Amino acid sequence: MDFFSFIIVPLLSVIEGRVSLSPWQGTLLVAIGSIASGIIQPIVALLSDRHDTRWFGTLGFGALVLAIGSVGYADSFGALVAIQIIGAAGSGAFHPVAAAAVGQLSGTRRSGGLAWFYAAGMVGGVLGNLISPVWVRHFSSVPPAGVGAEAASLDLAAGLRSLAWFIAPGLLAAVVLAAAIHAVPHRHATAYADHAMLTRAQRVSRWRSVWLLYIGNILRFTVDMCLITLIVRWSEVLAVGTAEARVVGADIGAMLTPQLRSTASELNGLLQAARQAGMGIGGLAVIFLLRGRGERMQLVLVPLAGAVCIAITPWASHLGFWMAMLLCAAAGVGYGGVMPTTLSLAQRLLPHRTGLASALMLGGAWAFASAGPQLAQLLFGSMGLAGAMLVIALLLAASGVLGFMLTPPGRA
Repeated sequence: MDFFSFIIVPLLSVIEGRVSLSPWQGTLLVAIGSIASGIIQPIVALLSDRHDTRWFGTLGFGALVLAIGSVGYADSFGALVAIQIIGAAGSGAFHPVAAAAVGQLSGTRRSGGLAWFYAAGMVGGVLGNLISPVWVRHFSSVPPAGVGAEAASLDLAAGLRSLAWFIAPGLLAAVVLAAAIHAVPHRHATAYADHAMLTRAQRVSRWRSVWLLYIGNILRFTVDMCLITLIVRWSEVLAVGTAEARVVGADIGAMLTPQLRSTASELNGLLQAARQAGMGIGGLAVIFLLRGRGERMQLVLVPLAGAVCIAITPWASHLGFWMAMLLCAAAGVGYGGVMPTTLSLAQRLLPHRTGLASALMLGGAWAFASAGPQLAQLLFGSMGLAGAMLVIALLLAASGVLGFMLTPPGRA
C-alpha cells in the first residue's frame, strides 16, 4: 500500500516536466491527495464500525494500485488530479480499516502491534521513494542514435508509463490482504458495554484527550506535508547546483532539463526515503525504548527534539549529502515516531469506535494538513529554505506542547 502511496512524490519533478506543470500545480497535486485521503477516512471508518466489515480497505487498496499504475498515461493536469483523487482516496479507505484490524489482532500489545504496522508502512514508503525514480530512469533511457552519439537520451513519458507493470503484483497483494483480515472482528465483543459503564465525566475527559491528540496530529501531518514539498524543491536546487548552474535569482524550473529532473527525482527519493525511514524506526523506538517515560512525555519530548533537527537542516548540505539524509531521518522521528502512540491511545480511549479513532488520528488530520504543500511553497518562495524550515519547526514544537494537556486512558 505505502509503496504505491509514495510513488508520485519522488517523481514530482519528472511529472511536472512531462505534463508542463508549474511548481504551484505540482504542490497542489500533493495537497489534493491529502484532502482526498483525509475526507474519506472518517466516512469509511464509520461505515466499517457500523457494519463490522473490512471490505472498504481491500477495495481502497485496489483503487490505489490501478490509479498510480496509470499515472504515466495522464497527459494533462486534470487527468493527474483525477488519478491523485482516486489513488489517495483508496489509500485513505485502507488505513483506518487496517489499523483497527491490527489493534484488534494485537490484543494486550496494541501499542507494539501498531508500531510494527506503522513501521511496515514506512518500509513500503522508503521502497517507493527509492525504486520509482530508478525504475523510471531505466525505462526512460533511449539508446544512442548512432556511432557518433555521445550518450543515451531520456524519454520520461515512456519511463512513467512503465509504472503500469506494478499493477499486477499490487492487485495480488490486495487479494492476499482480503484473505488475511476479512474474518477479523472490528472490536472486542464487550467494547460497547465497557464504554457504557464509564461516568459522564470520564467520557468527557476521554473525548477531550482524543481531540487534543487530533489537533496534535494535524500539526504533525502539516509538518510532514510541508517537509515533503521542501525536500522536492531542495532536491531541484541541488540538482541544478550539481550541474554547476547559478541558482541565485534564477527560475530553477526553467533550468531543469529532462536529465536534471531525473537527477532531482533520485536525490528527492533518497531524502524522502531517509525521512520515512526515520518515521518508521522512530515509531518502533518510541514504543519500545521510551515505554517507561509514559505516553504523555513521549508526545512532548520527541516532537521538541524533532523541531530542533528541522530548524538546523538547511545547513546540512554544507556538511555533505549524508548529513542532509541523517537530519531528514531525525525530522521523521520527530513527528512520525509518535504516530503509533497516538493511534494506540485513541483506540484505547474509544474502544467501541476503534475505526473512527484511527481515522481521526490518520485521515482526519491529513485533511487539514493538505494546506501544507501550498504553505511550504509560499514560505520557500518568500523566506527561502532556512526560513521555511524554521516555521515548520515551530509548528512541530507546538504539537509537543499540546502533549502536556493530555489525560492518559487509565486516569480518564
